[in-house]
Formats: sequence, C-alpha cells, structure tokens
Amino acid sequence: MKSSIYETLYYSKNIIVSPDIDGFTCAKIMHEHLGSIVVGTYDKNILTLAKGIDPVDCLFVDCDMNAPFVSIGNHMRQQDDNMHEKSFNPNTHYQVERYGDKFPYATAFLIAFAIEEPTTLSTKICMSYADSTYKNAIKYYDNMHAWSTRLCHNGVLDENVEYVLDHANYLDIDQMAISYPRQGFVSRRKTSTNYIKDMEFYLTKWQIPFLPLGNYHKFETGFVDKNTVKRYMDDIISYAEVYTNEFSVTYKDKE
Repeated sequence: MKSSIYETLYYSKNIIVSPDIDGFTCAKIMHEHLGSIVVGTYDKNILTLAKGIDPVDCLFVDCDMNAPFVSIGNHMRQQDDNMHEKSFNPNTHYQVERYGDKFPYATAFLIAFAIEEPTTLSTKICMSYADSTYKNAIKYYDNMHAWSTRLCHNGVLDENVEYVLDHANYLDIDQMAISYPRQGFVSRRKTSTNYIKDMEFYLTKWQIPFLPLGNYHKFETGFVDKNTVKRYMDDIISYAEVYTNEFSVTYKDKE
C-alpha cells in the first residue's frame, strides 16, 4: 500500500485540497516533506483555482475524483469505477465492499504513513481531530484496529495511529475541537469573492503556501443511490458513499 500511495503523491506538486481540517493537515505535511503547494480547493460543490492552473495537471488531496483527475482520498467508492489509474483510495486498494468496513482514519494518516517522516505533536492532534478520527476509535473500535495493522512500518504500529488510539491524548484533541467546532473552514453560502477571500485567510492562518485563488466554479451536486451512480458515472466529477447505498455526487455541469 505504501508504494502505491507514494506514487500517487508524486503525480504533481500542485495540489487541490479539501477546505477542511483533513485537507489542510494533508497540505502542511505534503509541503513540509514533498514541497507541494496549494493551487486550489475543492469541497464537492465549489472548486477554486489559481489563474492559469489546469486541474488535470494537479493532485486532488482528500478528494475522490473520477478520471481524468488524479486524487488521493479515503471515501467509500464502488469497485471498477471511473477512478484514474494513478489515483489512490484505500478502500479500492483492499477491495472493501461494505460501508461499515471502510477506511476509518483521515486521509492525512495515509500521507504521513507513506512519507515515513516524524510528525509534530500539533500535527498529530490535527490528524486525530480530522474527520473525527479519534471518535471513530471509540465508536468503530474493531474496524480501527483492523486497519491499524495495515498502517505499520516493518511490523511496528505507525506513530500517528498509535497516538489516536491512545485515549489519554483526547483532552488535547478536544481542545482543538473547541477552537474549530466545524471541520470545514468556509461556508458555501458566501459570495464567490468572499468565499475566495476567506479561503485565502485560513490558508494563511494555517501557514500553508498557496498561489492566489483567482477562479471560482460551482457545480451541480446531489444525493443519489448506487444504481444512479453507475448509470451516470461518466457524467460525474467525483462521488462518495456517505451512508449505506447513499452517494454524494458532483456532476460535470456547472450551476
């Protein structure tokens, strides 16, 4: 798994990230160790891009895209779908078919695992809070431990996994939850100008290098069943199973 993740990470140093705790944490790790730079954000509804950037040439991080876009994400996908051959998704990699067995950690765990560089305490806290991973460690205990065996370095438990599985650390993670009660940073109800302005504010606040976000695109989205996803796969930019047999999809058509 590690080599497959690493290959995806090196697709491009220009990254488009999800505008939430997980996406920003991924961006910080990737910039520090790979020299990646944020050139856009994507939240399944709104895509922002730096001027002159073609998303086909970028790596979507903490997103699960269909071809022609390359991505790394942790959402539940259908097997044999329209995922780009250079993309990585742990559920597809291990051919997970049941939603309850999906990868229960944030995407940042995959990236840190592949890079194999030590993370700071603040990064561990961010990773543990991202996608409520530390709560999953309680609610989905068996699945968390099943996946932890796949996140080992030469038989040794990954340090970030070890941190989030240790309940003694949850007071520190709860403090972050107080500072950031929501996983996302910017409301979709903002005007395009204010959306970009706020996005750049939080990227700056998190000390994440980025190119100015000059372009804004809003796409049609919806919630559909499995059969609809299969039928319209070629018309979908990205999708994810959010509950058993319920899928959040983004269509190619702009609003």
